[in-house]
Amino acid sequence: MFDYIIIGAGPGGLGLAYSLNDGKRKIAIIENDKWGGTCPNYGCDPTKVMMAVVEAKARVENLKNQGITGELSLDWKGIRGRKLTITDPLEEKTLAGLQKSGITTLYGTASFTTTGEIQVADKVYKARNYIIATGTRPRQLDIVGKEFLKTSNDFLALEEMPRKVTFIGTGSVSLELAQIAHATGAEVTVIASGDLEIGHFDKEIGEVFLNQLKAEGIVFKENINISKVEKSIDGFVITDKNAHQLLTDLVIAGVGRIANIDSLNLEAVGVKADQSGVFVDEFLQTSHPKIYALGDVISKNQGHFTPVSDFEGRYLRENLVSADRHPIHYPVIPAVIFGATKLAQVGQLEGEGIKLKSFDLSSWYTYKRINDPVAKMKVAVNDANEIVGAVTVSSVADEVINLLMILIQQKINLSEFDKMISAYPTVASDLGYFY
Repeated sequence: MFDYIIIGAGPGGLGLAYSLNDGKRKIAIIENDKWGGTCPNYGCDPTKVMMAVVEAKARVENLKNQGITGELSLDWKGIRGRKLTITDPLEEKTLAGLQKSGITTLYGTASFTTTGEIQVADKVYKARNYIIATGTRPRQLDIVGKEFLKTSNDFLALEEMPRKVTFIGTGSVSLELAQIAHATGAEVTVIASGDLEIGHFDKEIGEVFLNQLKAEGIVFKENINISKVEKSIDGFVITDKNAHQLLTDLVIAGVGRIANIDSLNLEAVGVKADQSGVFVDEFLQTSHPKIYALGDVISKNQGHFTPVSDFEGRYLRENLVSADRHPIHYPVIPAVIFGATKLAQVGQLEGEGIKLKSFDLSSWYTYKRINDPVAKMKVAVNDANEIVGAVTVSSVADEVINLLMILIQQKINLSEFDKMISAYPTVASDLGYFY
């Protein structure tokens, strides 16, 4: 009998397992893929390790002929080799860390039994509480030739970069991998099934971001609904319902993700869910009183980001061991699409009493100093002179949005901000002007 069994060894599940492991409780964690989950193995970490090289080259090129001469080129094998060195050892380290801590590790696919226990292979395990943290996986298109479609996981495993690469979808996964592929020499096309825009981001600033990617040489095609992928002598032929065709060497489907719940046998324990994930209440409790969920596997409006999973894990730890339960309250959550140029957004941009201000930052010293090719911002300020939302595009948008997140979360108005002094010249030293 365990006190807690956690299904899924991603960042959220791992954090919860360690925080519950006080030497008195019996904790088990189950994984059926790579220890560490999506982020360190298939997602954020390997992608950003590769992107760092792309960013470095772009930063140098922005200052070319301004004291920098010579040519730079990126090598896919070198970038991939860097990724293998930095992120691939994490799986082994994750497993070793769990075993050293005394947490029981079970490898295999978990499913609930009708008696409310967990079965892995031919063994059954029982716990006082169960936590589902199985995350998500890339969603596939149900079209003719779907077997020829590859995923982001496949992209990261490529030994060589094909000459022509096509991405279906305009989400963050497609747009980030498209930049890496293009920077390493591929001819890249991104296909949107509808109008060309980035969901969940401000349309105007999102368009600035897309225009920068176009200027760099990435080709975008909109209102193309793919119906078929066929293998040919020269590669793969993509066809839409209007007989539009595109020849490519590799097709990556970046059309969202679906929850990893198929094998859990949730019906056996009455846990309600749909393709978006497991339904939970304000305590992250499912429809079964002893089963909770955290992370991307939850059907929710909050972003499916690693820090959100971490936050939910910390919340659950506190609530599971305390007699005084309280509902989860999410802070403001920033979203970023990374690249040489980044798109970032946080908070709310509209509402009663909110004034939206627009800034062209390209002439500001912070951006002129590094010769940033594009730098724009929208900031939402309320009647109390507090920043409540922002969206920005630039090479340092990720740093800016995190600082703005703090101002928003702490409700720091201009008079309070003016009591602080930031180092200059940095993105922090610009913040006061956005009020």
